[in-house]
Amino acid sequence: MLLDCFGGKSQFHRATYLLCAVMLAGCVARNQPVIKEPGKKTTPIPQVAASAVLPVEDMQEDLAYTVRILEEVHPKTYHGFSDKQQAIIQSAYKKVQTPMKAKEFYFVFNSVICSMNDGHTHLLPMQNEQNRYIDVPLIWLHDGLYVSKDRGQFKQGDRVVTIGDKSVDALFQELRLVIPSENEHYSRRKAGGCINREEYLDYLDVVHNDGVEISVQRAEDELNITVSLKPRSEREFDNSKRPWVGYEIDKELSLGVFYLDACQYNEIYRKKVKVFFKEVSKLKIRNIAIDVRRNGGGNSNVIGEFIRYLDIDKFKSFCGDIRYSKAAKEQRGYTKDKGYKSNKHPTVCVNRKVQPSRLLFNGNVYVLTSPKTFSSGNWFAVIIRDNQLGTIIGEPTGNAPTSYGDVLKFYMPMTGFGFTVSFKKWVRPNTNNDPEDSLYPDVLVYTTIEDIKQGRDSQLEKLKEMIRDMEK
Repeated sequence: MLLDCFGGKSQFHRATYLLCAVMLAGCVARNQPVIKEPGKKTTPIPQVAASAVLPVEDMQEDLAYTVRILEEVHPKTYHGFSDKQQAIIQSAYKKVQTPMKAKEFYFVFNSVICSMNDGHTHLLPMQNEQNRYIDVPLIWLHDGLYVSKDRGQFKQGDRVVTIGDKSVDALFQELRLVIPSENEHYSRRKAGGCINREEYLDYLDVVHNDGVEISVQRAEDELNITVSLKPRSEREFDNSKRPWVGYEIDKELSLGVFYLDACQYNEIYRKKVKVFFKEVSKLKIRNIAIDVRRNGGGNSNVIGEFIRYLDIDKFKSFCGDIRYSKAAKEQRGYTKDKGYKSNKHPTVCVNRKVQPSRLLFNGNVYVLTSPKTFSSGNWFAVIIRDNQLGTIIGEPTGNAPTSYGDVLKFYMPMTGFGFTVSFKKWVRPNTNNDPEDSLYPDVLVYTTIEDIKQGRDSQLEKLKEMIRDMEK
């Protein structure tokens, strides 16, 4: 994930070109084992089998390594761990006083990672044989857990009441402890994607006799359905994805919707933006929307390229603070291996407006967001909000506007579990809008299970309704 200041030519822009997404930091608390330097773990090493029983010494060494990395790398720990984080670390050490299976240690380790409350600092998925799942398409909406498609005995719209003997609320509270996030909106989205995986079902202790009992509400009936675990190689994938970038024009409403599902800054993107604004200019479109509801991030240069077509002279952007460390020096080539650099906030970018000037847009701008809107996708919406360039419509984003990013990658020396840690802090353009754990839309529109059943795009429908009302 590459985050910079949109192709600017200043020394600061060049310096921040390599600033990006996330990873961990660590410390060895009092009375915890001190281990020798295990060396760089920047390339994958074989993971232990999920069912392997780990010696206490191996788990303690991996924990000590991880804690030290978190303490030395992450900006949040520059002045040490908080009391809450220390308590989580101490609890992790208490849990590894006797041998346990690797799949159990994975979640003890994950609780330490999640103590950073940073969506970019996270544990990589478990590999090897722990790859079974239950074939139930689940989606976690703001008001509950639902079945999103017909599958076997399940019907689209079934509301999940319990899994095993645990309520949906109880399951979510347990999952929040092992899903790295900055807000509950992102946690809920991620939980919907992992709750059908065997390792998470084991963690939740809801697997019995190689199956999981799920209770669902369907109309007035409550049904109990037992689902067997099956190899993930048999999983059905959705092959109906749209291209990652594109647009639609509604001439009757004078609305152009430009969708961007990944922040890829390349010739395909640049051409698509140019063609979009050519058509907007030709048709004299008065309203445009940027749809980043499926955008999990990438290269933030896409934002500056888009803004070039807006008739503004300059805009405020993100500023990156840097936490130097030995790991950042080894993986990114810095000359310093310790210290913290806090740059001037905010960064003011001169807008390199396109030519010819007839392509410049000066109408109404909107951004559509969801909990999937993350990292550079979140930046897009935040920059529009903080510069008062447009209106945000949709659901709260999955990322805090001021957050951490630009990741380094590590592998634990004994188990081979991989994780990432942020070493930059990204400060939003307008800090007067902080603190916020998410970018909350100007117009809040949640997706409901009825929307999914009816194939209805509630955020886009709200946008069209607003335009109609405005032009009456």
